[in-house]
Amino acid sequence: MDFANELTSALQQAFGPSAIVVCLAAVGLNVHFGYTGLLNFGQAGFMAVAGYGLASFVATWGYNFWVSILIGIVLCVVLALLLGVPTLRLRADYLAIVTIAGAEIIRLVIGSSSLREYFGGQDGLFAYAGAFQNLNPYNASMGVLGLSWSRYDFWVMTVGWSLVALFCVTIWLLMRSPWGRVLKAIRE
Repeated sequence: MDFANELTSALQQAFGPSAIVVCLAAVGLNVHFGYTGLLNFGQAGFMAVAGYGLASFVATWGYNFWVSILIGIVLCVVLALLLGVPTLRLRADYLAIVTIAGAEIIRLVIGSSSLREYFGGQDGLFAYAGAFQNLNPYNASMGVLGLSWSRYDFWVMTVGWSLVALFCVTIWLLMRSPWGRVLKAIRE
C-alpha cells in the first residue's frame, strides 16, 4: 500500500464536491440542532426537493438552469410551510417524527418507478448542469498543493466552497441579530 497515494486520495475527497454537499448540510443542521435545539431529521428531504426540483425542471421540462434554481428554492419554502405550519405546536420528539416521515415520503416519491420519467427513479437525473458547466473559467484540470481535480470538479469546488463560506458568514451574522437571539431562546 502506497501511503502517499492513500493520503492524496483522502485529501482529494476531503476537499472535493462530495465534501461540499456534506458541509452545506452541516451548516443547515447547525441552525436546527445547534442554535434552536430542535430535532429535524428532514434535512435530507429538503436537499432532495431542491436538488431534484432543479434537475427535473432542467432535464425533464427544459427550463433554464438559473430559473430552476429559483424553482428549487420555492419548492423548499412550500415544503417548509407544509411541514412547518401543522407542527408549530408539537413537542420536539413529535417534530422529529414528522420531519423524518416527510423525508422518507420524499425519498419514496423520488425513487418511485412510476415517476421515473420525472425523477429518474433509483438512477437519478443527468444532463441538467450544462448552463453551469458553460460558466467554467478553467481550461484544464487544476491542482493545488500536489492535489489535482478535473476542470469541472475544480469549478464545482470553487463555487461550492464559496457558497459554504457565504452561508457560514450569513448564519453567523443572522445569529447575532434579534432573529438569531429568538432562535437561541427556543433552545433555552
